[in-house]
Amino acid sequence: MTISSVFLKNIWDRFVAVMSVLVVTFIVAVVITENARAQSDTDTALDRNPAMEEAIVFGRASQQIGDAGAASEGSVGGADLAIRPLLQPAELLEAVPGMVAVQHSGSGKANQYFMRGFNLDHGTDFTNYIDGVPINFRSHGHGQGYLDINGLIPETVDRIDYRKGTYRADTGDFSMAGVSFMHTIDELDEKFISIEAGSYDWQRLAVGGSVSLGKGVLTGIGQYKGYDGPWELGESLNHKSLWTKYIQQTRLGTLSVSLSGYSATWSPTEQIPESAIGTDVCADVFCSLDDTARGRTDRWIATLLLENDNWKGSLYAQYYDWEMSSDPTYTEQINQFDERWTFGGRIEGDKPLLDALDVIIGSEFRYDDVSRVGVDFFDGGEFLAENGRNAITEASIGAYAELSWAATDNLRITPGVRADYFDFSVTALNSLSADGNDSDSIVSPKLAFAYTFNDRVETYANWGYGFHSNDARGVVDSTNPVEGLVRGEGYEVGARYENNGFKISATYWWLNLDSELSFVGDSNSVEPKGGSERDGLELVGFWRPLDWLAIDAVYAHSNARQADPEEAGGKFIEGAVEDSAQVGLTINYGAWDVSSRWRYFGGYALLPDNSDRVGGVSTLNLRVARAFENFSLYGEIINLTDESGKDIVYFYQTNVAGLGINEGRVSRAKEPRTIRVGAKFTF
Repeated sequence: MTISSVFLKNIWDRFVAVMSVLVVTFIVAVVITENARAQSDTDTALDRNPAMEEAIVFGRASQQIGDAGAASEGSVGGADLAIRPLLQPAELLEAVPGMVAVQHSGSGKANQYFMRGFNLDHGTDFTNYIDGVPINFRSHGHGQGYLDINGLIPETVDRIDYRKGTYRADTGDFSMAGVSFMHTIDELDEKFISIEAGSYDWQRLAVGGSVSLGKGVLTGIGQYKGYDGPWELGESLNHKSLWTKYIQQTRLGTLSVSLSGYSATWSPTEQIPESAIGTDVCADVFCSLDDTARGRTDRWIATLLLENDNWKGSLYAQYYDWEMSSDPTYTEQINQFDERWTFGGRIEGDKPLLDALDVIIGSEFRYDDVSRVGVDFFDGGEFLAENGRNAITEASIGAYAELSWAATDNLRITPGVRADYFDFSVTALNSLSADGNDSDSIVSPKLAFAYTFNDRVETYANWGYGFHSNDARGVVDSTNPVEGLVRGEGYEVGARYENNGFKISATYWWLNLDSELSFVGDSNSVEPKGGSERDGLELVGFWRPLDWLAIDAVYAHSNARQADPEEAGGKFIEGAVEDSAQVGLTINYGAWDVSSRWRYFGGYALLPDNSDRVGGVSTLNLRVARAFENFSLYGEIINLTDESGKDIVYFYQTNVAGLGINEGRVSRAKEPRTIRVGAKFTF
């Protein structure tokens, strides 16, 4: 049997196994729901639990033809999010087609994200907004674009809107691969208490409710989480989070004021050299080679929003204090830190100029006041010596305009332009650190076409420039400076078909970056990389054959190549995932909820010459819930088939005590089958 036939057989066997589990899950769910119907009709069940009626809305079912600006735009909400099985909050972002979120350093650290041929590290070229607040960090102590949503409480998320590419004018920094907009709930229908327990000392308590206050409604949700995980050194996660929102109608529009935040401590469970596994120092893939690493995060965000049909404005303030020790090379322990205040806001107006012509004009600003950021040398969890220490102020202002012109009854043309200015000011807090001031600016034009053939078929063509900022410390570095703002150019074509409960979209995209420069927090240095060229295909489907049943599927393929292979040492971009896929089955039937999701995380090159590669790995998750009169019971199985594999794999040099210097794979294992059960009481 040839290598190719073996490969195809493995893929087929895995496909059959996964589809078999999905079919069994579906059959079991139907049997359960039919029994439930025999005991009590659906109307009675809904009367007992009004929230069930609301949950049956599927966000993916919303009409996009005539409204979307690209085939890759969309929205997810309702049952798609409410009953999704989750190992960690960042998996909510996997509702964005093609996105994969994994972890390599414990439940308190930002996740590793992959999409459109990018290893986005902890953010970089994918940005996330929560109620208009940008969540990515600039010039962060661990890495540029650091995107941490561990403080997110799942019950607060009402809807996620998403876009891909560089085609819209209202988003700038970190949005070249894509952007998601998370919208939180306005209020809760019922007060609730949820209690959960599960494998590896998982514990969760959530409490929430809404009350009338003055002329508005005040809603609050609090959460506590604890978790050790399967690791030799337990994570000892101690996580507390809070979210509050007050909403009121005024003569100027809808006013909402929110305060959210979280405080967490944990023990980072880092990736380990695969050469160490099975030796005296590392018994298996769950071993811990550094038992003194610690992490801590405190983050609080206050937001004010005012919006009506013609304009909207927002202001936000954020306090952040983060610290984490780790030993990624097992040569010397480092301790990274970041403490800052961030202030920002946006104002945007939407004005009709003619019957067929609208204009959106807006502006946003952001100011980061970083009192301390950098990295120290530690030994066994204790301070050893300083390395890089800086204070940073980084300010930006952006202005944008976007026209929407209905040129004919079938053709919409949307040109746009965005201009951004950044100011970088870096102060050295010791003699080892960079110091200086610089600024940069960039103009990003955009253009989009949408042609509607009929109420079922629409096609799109999009083009635009975008950018991401670089770490301020690298921008002002006198020996090896990098650009403040790095340009990228993207374009795509696509089509969308919608027919009642069936929807499918197809997109082919291209994205070229001038440079993939990034600041590497692990070594406190700037690592210059050459330009890149990416292209790929995305297929997204949704089918609602019955009111209570929805099936969604995603397949994404990407090619990521170095613009200058000779300089890079090969044409491949390390960590650029080539294929990913998801299949989801969601059932809202009377008092029963069932959600089953399969995810495929494909292979990628570890080295530019593709001489070492990582294979794909799949995960199947299941959640089942049953509502009663004043409470519900639910259970989740994460990694139902107990697939072994790796969440993340790198290739670099390590020096483990007793094993010596080795260059090779360094990885973190997938978490094994994990079971969680809970009860939710409403009143």
